[in-house]
Amino acid sequence: MSDTEQLTVELPADLIARLRESVRAGAFASESEAVEAVLRTWYGDGDIEQSDVETLRALIAEGLADIEAGHGEDIDVVFDELEARYKAMSAKSGQ
Repeated sequence: MSDTEQLTVELPADLIARLRESVRAGAFASESEAVEAVLRTWYGDGDIEQSDVETLRALIAEGLADIEAGHGEDIDVVFDELEARYKAMSAKSGQ
Protein backbone atom coordinates (compact mmCIF):
# COMPACT_ATOMS: atom_id res chain seq x y z
CA MET A 1 0.00 0.00 0.00
CA SER A 2 1.25 3.41 -0.83
CA ASP A 3 0.26 6.53 1.06
CA THR A 4 -1.43 5.00 4.06
CA GLU A 5 -2.77 6.73 7.11
CA GLN A 6 -3.84 5.27 10.41
CA LEU A 7 -7.47 5.68 11.47
CA THR A 8 -9.09 4.47 14.67
CA VAL A 9 -12.75 3.48 14.52
CA GLU A 10 -15.20 2.00 16.99
CA LEU A 11 -17.35 -0.90 15.82
CA PRO A 12 -19.94 -3.09 17.53
CA ALA A 13 -18.47 -6.22 19.09
CA ASP A 14 -20.35 -8.52 16.71
CA LEU A 15 -18.82 -6.84 13.66
CA ILE A 16 -15.35 -6.99 15.16
CA ALA A 17 -15.82 -10.70 15.85
CA ARG A 18 -16.92 -11.32 12.25
CA LEU A 19 -14.01 -9.25 10.92
CA ARG A 20 -11.50 -11.19 12.98
CA GLU A 21 -13.06 -14.50 11.97
CA SER A 22 -12.68 -13.54 8.30
CA VAL A 23 -8.98 -12.90 8.90
CA ARG A 24 -8.57 -16.17 10.86
CA ALA A 25 -10.35 -18.05 8.06
CA GLY A 26 -7.85 -16.67 5.56
CA ALA A 27 -10.23 -14.47 3.61
CA PHE A 28 -7.96 -11.51 4.35
CA ALA A 29 -4.34 -11.15 5.45
CA SER A 30 -5.18 -8.57 8.12
CA GLU A 31 -8.04 -6.63 9.66
CA SER A 32 -6.88 -3.54 7.77
CA GLU A 33 -7.01 -5.43 4.48
CA ALA A 34 -10.55 -6.58 5.25
CA VAL A 35 -11.76 -3.06 6.06
CA GLU A 36 -10.06 -1.71 2.94
CA ALA A 37 -11.78 -4.36 0.78
CA VAL A 38 -15.17 -3.50 2.24
CA LEU A 39 -14.65 0.22 1.67
CA ARG A 40 -13.39 -0.29 -1.88
CA THR A 41 -16.41 -2.46 -2.60
CA TRP A 42 -18.78 0.06 -1.04
CA TYR A 43 -17.37 2.87 -3.18
CA GLY A 44 -17.32 0.77 -6.33
CA ASP A 45 -13.55 0.28 -6.51
CA GLY A 46 -13.56 -3.34 -5.35
CA ASP A 47 -13.86 -6.68 -7.05
CA ILE A 48 -17.65 -6.71 -6.88
CA GLU A 49 -19.55 -5.07 -9.72
CA GLN A 50 -21.14 -1.71 -8.87
CA SER A 51 -24.53 -3.13 -9.90
CA ASP A 52 -24.10 -5.81 -7.22
CA VAL A 53 -23.40 -3.14 -4.60
CA GLU A 54 -26.48 -1.24 -5.75
CA THR A 55 -28.52 -4.44 -5.49
CA LEU A 56 -27.31 -4.96 -1.93
CA ARG A 57 -28.15 -1.36 -1.05
CA ALA A 58 -31.66 -1.83 -2.49
CA LEU A 59 -32.12 -5.02 -0.48
CA ILE A 60 -30.98 -3.27 2.68
CA ALA A 61 -33.40 -0.40 2.04
CA GLU A 62 -36.20 -2.91 1.45
CA GLY A 63 -35.37 -4.66 4.71
CA LEU A 64 -35.32 -1.41 6.63
CA ALA A 65 -38.71 -0.49 5.18
CA ASP A 66 -40.09 -3.87 6.30
CA ILE A 67 -38.76 -3.30 9.81
CA GLU A 68 -40.35 0.15 9.95
CA ALA A 69 -43.64 -1.42 8.80
CA GLY A 70 -43.45 -3.89 11.68
CA HIS A 71 -42.38 -6.89 9.64
CA GLY A 72 -39.18 -8.71 10.31
CA GLU A 73 -37.21 -11.92 10.30
CA ASP A 74 -34.87 -13.61 12.72
CA ILE A 75 -31.51 -11.80 12.45
CA ASP A 76 -29.58 -15.06 12.04
CA VAL A 77 -31.73 -15.96 9.03
CA VAL A 78 -31.14 -12.53 7.52
CA PHE A 79 -27.36 -12.72 7.98
CA ASP A 80 -27.27 -16.24 6.54
CA GLU A 81 -29.14 -15.04 3.46
CA LEU A 82 -26.90 -11.98 3.05
CA GLU A 83 -23.78 -14.11 3.43
CA ALA A 84 -25.04 -16.55 0.79
CA ARG A 85 -25.82 -13.70 -1.62
CA TYR A 86 -22.40 -12.10 -1.03
CA LYS A 87 -20.62 -15.40 -1.62
CA ALA A 88 -22.58 -15.93 -4.83
CA MET A 89 -21.71 -12.43 -6.02
CA SER A 90 -18.05 -12.94 -5.13
CA ALA A 91 -17.99 -16.24 -7.01
CA LYS A 92 -19.60 -14.55 -10.02
CA SER A 93 -16.91 -11.85 -10.05
CA GLY A 94 -14.13 -14.43 -9.90
CA GLN A 95 -13.20 -14.23 -6.21
